[in-house]
Amino acid sequence: MRVLFTIFPATAHLYPVVPLAWALQSAGHEVVVASHAGVVDPGVIDNIAAAGLTAVPLGTPDELPEALGPHTGDAEPDRPSLGFDAFEPEETGSWRTTRAILTGMFRLHYPEPSEPGARRPVLDNLVDFARAWRPDLVLWDPLMFPAPVAARVSGAAHARLLWGMDNIGVIHERTKRELADPASELTEHPWLSWFGPVLERHGLEFGDEMLLGQWTLDLTQSRMQAPLDQTRIPVRRVPYTGAGRLPGWLHTRPGRPRAVLSLGVSRRKIFGKYSGFPLREFFASVSELDIEVVATLNSQQLDAAGTLPGNVRALEYVPLNQVLPTASAIIHHGGGGTFSSAVAHRVPQLVMPLVMWDEMVTARYVRDMGAGLVADPDALDVAEMHKQLVRLLEDPSFQLGARRLHDEMLAAPAPKEIVPLLERLTAERR
Repeated sequence: MRVLFTIFPATAHLYPVVPLAWALQSAGHEVVVASHAGVVDPGVIDNIAAAGLTAVPLGTPDELPEALGPHTGDAEPDRPSLGFDAFEPEETGSWRTTRAILTGMFRLHYPEPSEPGARRPVLDNLVDFARAWRPDLVLWDPLMFPAPVAARVSGAAHARLLWGMDNIGVIHERTKRELADPASELTEHPWLSWFGPVLERHGLEFGDEMLLGQWTLDLTQSRMQAPLDQTRIPVRRVPYTGAGRLPGWLHTRPGRPRAVLSLGVSRRKIFGKYSGFPLREFFASVSELDIEVVATLNSQQLDAAGTLPGNVRALEYVPLNQVLPTASAIIHHGGGGTFSSAVAHRVPQLVMPLVMWDEMVTARYVRDMGAGLVADPDALDVAEMHKQLVRLLEDPSFQLGARRLHDEMLAAPAPKEIVPLLERLTAERR
């Protein structure tokens, strides 16, 4: 069968789907991955090809609105967050804030043409490709709403592929309850304002399937899955963190504990020019420890760090799958890719959750499973981080917790194991 993956244009959204795309290719299916370059991640198309997959560009940077910039994680720290705790009570109302932010983001990402009849680059390019290529199955990023439209008009089966908490599903279910409440002032689903005209243009109706897919593939750990009434298929998240040459210093295990400081895709906001995190002081504090620290830093952060101690190795990028097999601890921002890589390699974690989607849920899960500690990113204290890192390295209970996380990950079926199920569901739902 022909399988079309569609991803939000960010490498952090590409990497989770790569192992499943490989599994489908290895089973003899045709696979392509569609996305669009632009202000979010100009290199995402090249990264699709670098992963050994066929890339389908859906737009060029000049076709996409510059207004997307403030919604991509590279804005000032007082920018409203897309993240909320999906397990907190409905009454707190933070999910409504996220719903409103998503409404604005989607309106920018898939904008209404300025002139009647004008093209919407991402939507129309994807629909045109789907009609021409005729996929049997479309697997789509939960933020890639042109995908179910393209699937329906081309006759394909379609399903979401979750890389994190199902915030979209939680918000939609709560919105439906709000609409059904006579005491509520809400009379129309807020997402109709941008999605309704798109669907109407193609003769489609707004409903659960267009927001949630015909079914959902869920890459998150079982305890991080929201209790929703959906057809949900668990899939083990096999971490892919990019490709590259293995450097010589990673050929053998280090002679002392190695701690990794990984800043993820959100590195500028946590440790960059906006946060004022004292990199220099932190590195000075670990210089007294008999450990090695591997830190991913861009040139600006490296300048802020000053002269590095002899036990700190700084570099722009190293695939986590290369460095974590020799690591004893990792400090990170709570992103799903870094978290899953640490779980796969059974590495204890110190999480500083920058709330962009589900980082608080991830941090709490790590803590509750005894696999690590949580630091408050709004009150980072070098002395406290030093203390937590030492505890993480010296207390063997965290290693046991990391093994528990790993065992839970292995309980979900591997990507290759769900390929026959996808074949059957596709045949039934096309």
